[in-house]
Order: sequence, then structure tokens, then C-alpha cells
Amino acid sequence: MIHGLASHGFTARRLAVLMGVSESGYYAWRARTPFPRALRRAWLTRLILDIHQESGCAYGYRRVTQELGRRYGIDIGHTTVEAVMKGAGIRGQAGRPHEQAPPEGARTAPRRWVVDVLAVTTLQGPLYTAVVLDTASRRLIGWSTAATAHLGLVQHALMAAVTRAEPAAQTALEPLPSCSFTERAGSLQCAPVRATVGDWYDHALVGAFWDTVHRDLHGPTPWPDRQSAEDRLSETFDRFARQASAAPPAQPSTP
Repeated sequence: MIHGLASHGFTARRLAVLMGVSESGYYAWRARTPFPRALRRAWLTRLILDIHQESGCAYGYRRVTQELGRRYGIDIGHTTVEAVMKGAGIRGQAGRPHEQAPPEGARTAPRRWVVDVLAVTTLQGPLYTAVVLDTASRRLIGWSTAATAHLGLVQHALMAAVTRAEPAAQTALEPLPSCSFTERAGSLQCAPVRATVGDWYDHALVGAFWDTVHRDLHGPTPWPDRQSAEDRLSETFDRFARQASAAPPAQPSTP
């Protein structure tokens, strides 16, 4: 409550006194890192709200569940989606979903994300690295690493992408993009069968990205251990993200 009122111009100190709490306790609460479960819940809520809005508020929890799998490769139960929708105060409309036309301008996402997973060779074994690239700006917006390839690896990368993109999406009042997966991600069983496979442009974009990464790394082949490879990749990805934030949006090329 203090956080909400403070955003409207009231001082945190005055509000804390009125509500009988300490100002330092309020700031400690604000700085506290959310638990992973809370972050995942917020992430799912944002995706579900976008899908529901794009459908013209017609989709119920069953169709939303299908769209989560098709667009983002998220394998989740109907019960969880129903609970999230109920908590967000939204529900589907009665009747067949396709009979309700989505509002004009919300039928297609303005851009798309492509997800890829690459195995980096180390003497300890492969280090699997999932990346999320924005096809419009051709920029890296999310990544994750793990010693094994699994769906959770991709979901962590997507969560990072949603967290990074959310402020801009809220400002522009635009839905989050849908996702496609590379064939390599599918072959590593990091993309469900229902997920959309990327086209030639997606694969070319991913190939150019990894070419840039390999030129930038200048590391040993193979890396001595997973930790050294992960540290160097994180350093490189962080730099790419900072450069992308400082640069103007890329303009799409025309033939």
C-alpha cells in the first residue's frame, strides 16, 4: 500500500508513520529480491494476460493453455492457468473461441522472438546455453545456461527476456511477442512438439548471432570447465545487452 501511494507523490516517511511501520523496513521490503516462485507467477500472469487480451477476452483457460505451449513452449496444466486467470480477474467467454474475433490491431504480434539452444564444449562436458533474440531489433534479450538440456533451461531464458522487455511493453501498451524455436532447440528436446519452428530468417539471425559471439569470446577450445565458459559467456552477453540498451532501435532492412 505504501508503495502504491508513494508513486502518487506521498512521501514514504509520512506514510510509514501513519501506518505504524518503520521507513527502513519499507525500503528493505522494496529492495528484497522476489522468490523464484513469485517471479514465475508474475511471468505467467503477464503472458496469460497478453494472450487473453489478443483473443478479444474470449479465450478460457483451456485455449490459453494451448497458446502458452504453441507460442512459448510452456508445458503447464489447465488447473494452474485457471488459477492464474482467476487471480488476475479474467475469464473466457462462453461459446467457441474462434467465433469471437480479436480486436483490430491485436491479431498479430508486432514482432517475434526466436529461441535457440547451443552446446558449448568444455572438458567437463557440454554447457547448454539458451538465448532469446528479438527478430525485429536483432538483439539478445534473454539467456540461461545449464549442464543439461531441458525445457526449464528455455523457460529461464524466456523469463529473463520477459523481465527485460516488460517496462517497454507496458509503456507502449503492446502484447509480448510470440516465440519460435530453432530446429536445434527441438533436437535437444528443449522445445515441445506444439511449439512453432522458426523460418529461414530466424535461423539466419541465430547463425549470425553465434558467429558474433564466437568472434568475441577468443577462448580456448574446448573450455577447461563449465564455470569458466559460463563466466565468459555471461560477460559477453551482458555487454551485448548494455550495448543494445544504449543503441537506437534497429531499422528493418528492405530488399
